[in-house]
Amino acid sequence: MMLSEENKGYLMVAAASVLWGTMGVNAQFLYDRGLAASHIVFWKLAFAFLITAVWMIFRQPGLMVISRRGLLITMFMGFYGQACYNVFIFNAIEYTGVATATILLYTSPAFVILMSRLLFKELLTPLKLTALVLCTVGTVVTVTEGRLDLLEINRYGVMMGLLAGFTFAVNTVAVKHLTRRYNRWTLGLYFFGFGALFAIPLSDPLGVFAVNPEPVVWLGLFLQGLLPTAMGYGLYIRAFSHGIEASRAGILTTLEIIVAVGAAALLLGDRLGGMKLLGIIMVFSSVVMVQPNQALWSRWKRPAA
Repeated sequence: MMLSEENKGYLMVAAASVLWGTMGVNAQFLYDRGLAASHIVFWKLAFAFLITAVWMIFRQPGLMVISRRGLLITMFMGFYGQACYNVFIFNAIEYTGVATATILLYTSPAFVILMSRLLFKELLTPLKLTALVLCTVGTVVTVTEGRLDLLEINRYGVMMGLLAGFTFAVNTVAVKHLTRRYNRWTLGLYFFGFGALFAIPLSDPLGVFAVNPEPVVWLGLFLQGLLPTAMGYGLYIRAFSHGIEASRAGILTTLEIIVAVGAAALLLGDRLGGMKLLGIIMVFSSVVMVQPNQALWSRWKRPAA
């Protein structure tokens, strides 16, 4: 059966979310070898830029050219959408822990739905609102296993986490608009390049050398640039060229949580208990609910009053 252009786009968002789900396990691998969050931000963006640049040089060098207006736009997105986002999320993890930071990050679907309604006039249906509540509750249950005492409340960390969620939402809405005018590879190249440049004063790239990194550490940093960044974000940008709704895509990105939890259970030995499985089912159900062209949900697709 042939997939519609829209469904191809949503499939790309799902694939991007799977790749993003590898980031946490990889980061833990690097932390265990003496690296700090501030060491990772620059290198993941720098490697993503180099990977994208090499691919474009050999496959589509003409796409490396961008207008002056495009240069200014991608400069801002590289600063805000890449450098600042990574600083926000890694600081949230450092000051509140992985569980709290994950919940705060996934406030982004709510921001995306509201912005998409205002900017793109996307319908705010009962189905979307139900899916949003389900994915939010599912996220909380998955990362805490129902134990809210696991959450670490630190005002600075909470602010960083909310900023990460808002920044990711702005990224989503901006990319939907920019793919109408610019090629996805061009956007990715300049996003990563400017992101790496702006990350230099915002992080500690030279701190890597102070821990005498083994070759396997550089491999881990390279994979951070390849899998969740160059490939994952590249797929995410490409998805919007297929005419998908930003609000649906925002909820679909919560698949990352399922992959991250599964990878942690398989590779790090994390326990996968009943409450965590319940949360995963809730998140996955919310993703299924927002997929287009499903007759089962047709009566729910009326706009909310």
